[in-house]
Amino acid sequence: MATQEQDYAQWYLDVAHQGNMFEYAPVTGCITFLPKAVTLWNTLREVMSKKMKAMGVQDIILPLLIPVSFFEREKDHIEWFAPEFLTVTQVGGKELPEHFAIRPTSETLFCDFFKKQLQSYKDLPLLYNQWANVMRWEKRPRPFLRTSEFHWQEWHTLHLTEQDAHDFLINVLNRVYIETIQEYMAIDGLEGEKSASERFPGALHTYAYESMMSNGWALQSCTSHLLSQDFMREFDVSYQDKEGKQAHPYYTSWGASTRLLGALISSHSDNRGLVIPPKMSEYIATLLPLYANDEAGVRDYTDTIAKTLLWDNSDIPVQGQYFRARINSTNEKVLLDARDARLGEKINDWELSGYPIRIEYGPRDMAQWNVVVADRIVGEKNTVPISELKETIHNLLKKGQETLFEKSKNRLRENTVVCHNESDIAAAVEAGKFALYAWDGDEKFETHIKTTYKATTRCMPFAGQFTDDLMPEIEQGKMRTIFARAF
Repeated sequence: MATQEQDYAQWYLDVAHQGNMFEYAPVTGCITFLPKAVTLWNTLREVMSKKMKAMGVQDIILPLLIPVSFFEREKDHIEWFAPEFLTVTQVGGKELPEHFAIRPTSETLFCDFFKKQLQSYKDLPLLYNQWANVMRWEKRPRPFLRTSEFHWQEWHTLHLTEQDAHDFLINVLNRVYIETIQEYMAIDGLEGEKSASERFPGALHTYAYESMMSNGWALQSCTSHLLSQDFMREFDVSYQDKEGKQAHPYYTSWGASTRLLGALISSHSDNRGLVIPPKMSEYIATLLPLYANDEAGVRDYTDTIAKTLLWDNSDIPVQGQYFRARINSTNEKVLLDARDARLGEKINDWELSGYPIRIEYGPRDMAQWNVVVADRIVGEKNTVPISELKETIHNLLKKGQETLFEKSKNRLRENTVVCHNESDIAAAVEAGKFALYAWDGDEKFETHIKTTYKATTRCMPFAGQFTDDLMPEIEQGKMRTIFARAF
């Protein structure tokens, strides 16, 4: 496996592939999501769904195919997506009377749907979400980060006033996206607004959460868009207001995708392999017995360990099976690796897997009623009495989650530097840092930085973040702005 220092891009691929996250697919730019990746995505989906539903959002499913004519009605939209469009033009060898785009995003289709749903101001707000796969023909694919087909959630909402739309948008950005990314994925970032050139097509404002990966490059973890009324006018979405007049609602859309899995890999993993935050991990621990010359005794010892951790009356596991343990007042999975293999081989495999804790034991440990507990995140390895195993695991999981978030937070703060001129920006991005610059909004300068140094305006951070401390004073007409290379 390549190291981060040798070749970061190859290291990322090796970690993801050897960590059993994906397999290459026969379609250009596409991957097969392996069970581990699906489980991680489903965890995020479950957490975000719960938060969405608490805010009154309902799930729907729209068609995969969208009439190309829909996109042509919104000029900025089709110009943005045209290079990545995949279209269905034939069926049974015959030209279709109307061509269809394979869903790259669903704003236009939602507009058609909203037109049928909205009649009166009393119907507002309308809050819908869709879990879906989309297709955008990616020129430079990278598993999870950029693939021609990816999975995401996109929610679309209509509101009575622009202020209502904006307030809801910011609330969601914080309560659904950022809370999930920080609490479960243990990834810190900067919340802010995108520049005009980086906005979603047709949006008045685009907001994002920009995270720093372990190489200092930026990754846009999620986005939200205030689309205002342009889409509504173009698709004739209107309602009858309190005075009986026709009015257009205010539109927002949002998205978080399986790109988050790429963020998890890049943010936390190391040269030994994948690292999964405890709150995201399907298995909190793996049992790694070393049989040596006492296979029967070690098997009995495995039963004893399992009974110590058991949450309910689950069967004691055999090779490749798990049981539920009561840790952190919840039931979590512990997996048994009972392969007849060298302990070193097992350890290497589970290092690559990224699961938080290994529990190793053999005949010598049995004699003392101990196990060896290895922490994948912190890197500690200690001998622990069986009687203390449950508490030890509890403490290590808590410490591991906190450690990963603190590491992400410190990385971001230590590698965000104040820049006063172009040379400073160039030096910062070349060193793998976030360049914090007082930008006046000059698009020519923005384009110059992008073409010369391959760095983009990631966001203009909202007030109240650590960037205020780094740049406490700023000239009127200028904005604190992050320039960085994108991963």
